[in-house]
Amino acid sequence: MVVKSYNGDVLDEYDLRRAKENRVKLAILIVIGVLIAGFATWNIWRMVQAIQSPVVSVRDAVRSEIPVPGLVFCGLTLDQPIQCFKSAFNAADDEYNKGDPCDEYLSRERFDGTSFYNMYGFYNLTGQYCYIFDPRRPYNNALGPPLRYNNSTQKIALALWSSVNANNTLGAITIDEWYFFGIFTERENPQDVKFQIVKMPAISYLYFSRIEKKQNINLDVITGGGTGNTEYDPNADVELDTSFDSFAISGFGISPNLWSLFRIIPKDYKFDPVAKLQAYSIQIWFGRVEFTLLQLTANMGGFVSILSALYFILLGSRRVDPWGIIQRYVLKSVPPAYTPTVFPYSYTDTKHQQEEPLSNLAQAEALHPPGADQNSRLGFSGASTSTPSSVYQPSDIGIVPGIYHPQGDYSDPQIERLRNELRAEIQGTIAQEIGKLRVYLSKYYFRDLAPSE
Repeated sequence: MVVKSYNGDVLDEYDLRRAKENRVKLAILIVIGVLIAGFATWNIWRMVQAIQSPVVSVRDAVRSEIPVPGLVFCGLTLDQPIQCFKSAFNAADDEYNKGDPCDEYLSRERFDGTSFYNMYGFYNLTGQYCYIFDPRRPYNNALGPPLRYNNSTQKIALALWSSVNANNTLGAITIDEWYFFGIFTERENPQDVKFQIVKMPAISYLYFSRIEKKQNINLDVITGGGTGNTEYDPNADVELDTSFDSFAISGFGISPNLWSLFRIIPKDYKFDPVAKLQAYSIQIWFGRVEFTLLQLTANMGGFVSILSALYFILLGSRRVDPWGIIQRYVLKSVPPAYTPTVFPYSYTDTKHQQEEPLSNLAQAEALHPPGADQNSRLGFSGASTSTPSSVYQPSDIGIVPGIYHPQGDYSDPQIERLRNELRAEIQGTIAQEIGKLRVYLSKYYFRDLAPSE
């Protein structure tokens, strides 16, 4: 919509200023866009790094049972089958064979050192006698459960035998050998175990603490994670924190062919007298995303808000748009386009007024004929009038009490002409200013709306 100006020269100069202002706005918007893009890229990089390297949140948990870790044994003299026994913690070491047997979890076939990657580098790998203790399933293909520490089993004892006499029943050991052992969890392959070397004859104790590392889920990208249930998760990564003690067997009167007695014991467990159950302590590690999508959104929102406030301080706010998507497209309650009323007065300069002094007077006399009622012309309330209601009437205001209003004969044609001319000039000036104001508002504040059909 084009609104004709009352002063073309003024609006032309204004348009030039507006063009310069638009160029400045464009330059500032480009700078703001570059800053926002750079800040967003940096925040996205931070979030990707936080997802790839989550911060560990540790929680302690207690369970009534935990899986028994697996073991691999290798030795040059271990040419006899290994024995397995499970018992309570207070079972005596010299009475290990009074526990319940668990030989079904031991491999019966003989392996050599070449079956295990981390044995490479040692000599005579083919001469090693290796056995696997895998508590995840019985080796005899029996349908048995995995071996677990629970209320009845707190200690696993493994007896390592050899056909060679170890002389462990003497007061001083006259012969010794070395053997290797490695530990693995239910999620690991026995062939990948890392070995430790131990001198025998000996009695050895392996204490372990169980650590379960929960996997991050997709929702952690939003919430951050770091919390969750402490129940057993078969998909969790498991690590074992171990400590090992070994003592030489001297005068241990069991059998001269027993080279080592190896025990696996949980490091931290206690008896619950109320529930009458053993309680095993473990650690659960939750991956916590330090910089989440919510934090990225908050950072971007704050940064954009600061730049927007700076933009409004420097260049002012945008035009007012009081109607949104709901009003426009859902409720369709937007009023029709506003068409401003153009007053029938034209702007004229002083010279034109001097040349045609009766132009406004003619208009005024057309609105107020000379024969109109005097009270109407003077603006007294309550008087009859023939003036159109659309023309401003002083009678709308009335006579203010306490103010002196001179009385006299106003029927002089000269006075009547001056009155009508003054009224016309005032109305013309008001119309011009209102028109300019509408043009200004249409450019700065109000958006033109398409007329409704």
